Amino acid sequence: MFKDLSLKATYSSYEDDVGALFYTPTLRECISYDRATAYFSAKALANYAKGLEVFARRGNKYRMIASAELSEYDYRQIKEGYQLREEVNQGLLGKLRETLSLEEERNISNLAYLISLEIIDIKIAFTREGIFHDKFGVMEDEVGDVICFRGSNNETTAAYNTNYEAFDITCSWQASAFDYSKITKSTETFEKLWNNKVENILVCDMSQAIHQEIVSHSKGMVIIDSAQLEPNCLLLDYDDGLKLDIKVEPSLLLNNAVYKLRLKGRYVDLERSNDHIIRFKSNLTYPAYKRIIRILEQDAQRRVYRFFTTQRLRDYIASREMYIERRANVGLSIKHQDPIVRAQFAEYKMVVDCAFYRQLRDKQMWDSFFMCTMKKSSNFSVPGSGKTASVLGVYAYLQAKGRVKRIVMVGPKNSFGSWVDEFKSCFGTKQQVQLFSIQDPSYRSTKEKQQAILYDTGNKNLLLFNYESIGTYLTEIKKLIDTETLLVFDEVHKVKALNGRRASDALEISKDACYIVALTGTPIPNSYTDIRNLLDILYHDEYADFFGFTVPQLKDPSPEDISVINQKLQPFFCRTTKQQLQVPATNPDAFIQVLASRPENELFHILLIKYAKNKLALIIRLLQLESNPQMLLKSLDLSEFSDILDISGEIEQFDYVDFSDDVVSLINKIETTKKFDACIEVALQLHREHKLAIIWCIFVDSMMNIKGALETAGVRAACLYGAISMEDRQEILSAFRKGKLDFLITNPHTLAESVSLHSVCHDAIYFEYSYNLVHLLQSKDRIHRLGLPNNQYTQYFFAQEIFSTKDGDLYSLDEKIYLRLKEKEQIMLDAIENNTLERGNTPEEDLDIIFSTYHA
Repeated sequence: MFKDLSLKATYSSYEDDVGALFYTPTLRECISYDRATAYFSAKALANYAKGLEVFARRGNKYRMIASAELSEYDYRQIKEGYQLREEVNQGLLGKLRETLSLEEERNISNLAYLISLEIIDIKIAFTREGIFHDKFGVMEDEVGDVICFRGSNNETTAAYNTNYEAFDITCSWQASAFDYSKITKSTETFEKLWNNKVENILVCDMSQAIHQEIVSHSKGMVIIDSAQLEPNCLLLDYDDGLKLDIKVEPSLLLNNAVYKLRLKGRYVDLERSNDHIIRFKSNLTYPAYKRIIRILEQDAQRRVYRFFTTQRLRDYIASREMYIERRANVGLSIKHQDPIVRAQFAEYKMVVDCAFYRQLRDKQMWDSFFMCTMKKSSNFSVPGSGKTASVLGVYAYLQAKGRVKRIVMVGPKNSFGSWVDEFKSCFGTKQQVQLFSIQDPSYRSTKEKQQAILYDTGNKNLLLFNYESIGTYLTEIKKLIDTETLLVFDEVHKVKALNGRRASDALEISKDACYIVALTGTPIPNSYTDIRNLLDILYHDEYADFFGFTVPQLKDPSPEDISVINQKLQPFFCRTTKQQLQVPATNPDAFIQVLASRPENELFHILLIKYAKNKLALIIRLLQLESNPQMLLKSLDLSEFSDILDISGEIEQFDYVDFSDDVVSLINKIETTKKFDACIEVALQLHREHKLAIIWCIFVDSMMNIKGALETAGVRAACLYGAISMEDRQEILSAFRKGKLDFLITNPHTLAESVSLHSVCHDAIYFEYSYNLVHLLQSKDRIHRLGLPNNQYTQYFFAQEIFSTKDGDLYSLDEKIYLRLKEKEQIMLDAIENNTLERGNTPEEDLDIIFSTYHA
């Protein structure tokens, strides 16, 4: 207790070791400490660390009010402490408390550490003129005794070690009524200051000051926007959203027609607003902010009241503004390679060439220059054309210019290996990859991954996340995305579903990004609605004002709409073909055509009748018939095929097996299908020619059967499908590349994206395939990519089973699907040639086309 201490009436730094003689012993007995100081330095804590350690162990509270005269170092220590308080979980805080020792070396300062433990809270005092210069402290022990001190002493190292500082103390248990009033006055003053109730002094939470980023690096101190100190006004500010402080009689605004008719219904969040603070809706974009400012400016001029905007609001708007019309002109100039941009391109190329070990092709360099200059753009180059390398060129340039430090890539899990390999190939020994992967098996739990994102990524230059993971780690990933981050969405068509979870998560992490690149070789596989989310991610703030396409307009556009859509989109994407990069052409497709056996043909007609009203189920059942009729005896959950067939939304259809005994007997007669046997024969022929090959399937059952048949023939084969872990996938791919496997059997849903096998494999057999053009193109490009020598062949084999109709005509579902895919591919190629974005068909439209010529 305080009464047990030997205290002096006056302490001076000239005569006394103030830290050892006063602060350390009093803090050991203290349960609460309120301090007001004109100047503060975190290093001052060392002067009473022993006492503060005991104070902190007991979980006591230290409240401090300091002036805005903070150094940048102290500002950052305080900021780090509050951020750590928000980020670490309570379990970790408990562990930290158990091992608290202010003498240990730590990665964070003592101040940040104590703030994180909620021992110290700091508020900043700002004044209209001069600085906050009050200096006093109030301490209380567990029995309610109080020590109050006032004097010249600040909380700085100089105050303890250099300056001549002195202060007097007043003890409650010894004080006369006159002296006790000093304690009462100091306590009341501190509470008023702490609650921001002192006229002409603004006291704000340090967490708020941190959020406002009110640090001035040039002056080395924290400053406040002078507009915040203006009395008798309306003050529009940005504080994690737009807000209006009403520092006048509320009726001046709230009862006015301008507010009621032009602001209240359209912009104001009524649930979070009151008579003194108007909060605006969180989904507003900066163009809406500008409209609100104009409304209030005009009203203030007309009715003669004071209206101000803060600098941080103006800075926020400036940081968000892309001047999209001007940027569109720049995009077109680069795509046309106009003379006006050639000097900048030459400088860009020189920087990237210097940073790279493996040089970009000229067209890749132009794409890279486009993406870098535009800051937010798309690359719709065809799969296998080197989009990843072009993006790494953007990173190389921005890093060389000191603008970015890292790439955060969000894409399919299968793309991770490609990004690492491309980074190493492009930079060679000039820059080592410092990798963070959310799929790293060393992280064994969600909590471990969350902690790793927060604390293990500071020195990483390549951070990889899959689309499924960003929802789980949204808070942590958002902390990585700042002005020094290049954010990349690979295979961005993964987030095309309107109102989908992936799309909302992608939009959320992109809001604060300065540089964003979206990559996909198939931007519009079905309809123009597929690009709605893409544009929202890239140009969320500008979408309504510049693009403004409605969902119905994108879903069913008129010819005039299509023209306008392409005109608006054209400046914001680049696109390169394999021909432009001189990738050697593939051989003409080869066909493995077989006639169905009699039992297979009978089953064909049975399925046509049974599924006549459900074309989606029919196509899946016919594919199963051709591959292995035993699959027909298993119930069919159509939702399992939504990704494989590129169907957005919910599929609730479930097909239960109800075949008659005769049909079951017919199915059991077929040991292997004609199509299966023919596929195996072609595969064995390739093996006899010493060629490695990929066999593409849809069903896992088919993969396992093919693998078994090949292994029985003495051929080495492995299957890759969704249930295979990332570690095992990489091992299988590595074995295939090294020639330890002869065949890779997989499906497009698992391996169609971002895996390069063109250095070792040039043949692919399509045993099963759907009408999904995205998967076809991407699967083809596993073996047909940039980097092939000029004389290299690439051969695709398509298995096609032929049935007989009741009229004796020949019908092949495989052929119909193949022809539909070729038609869609040609539409895409024509669109590339015309520099437009092609509109595809919905899955339902594809099914109608595939079955349009068949009559049972």
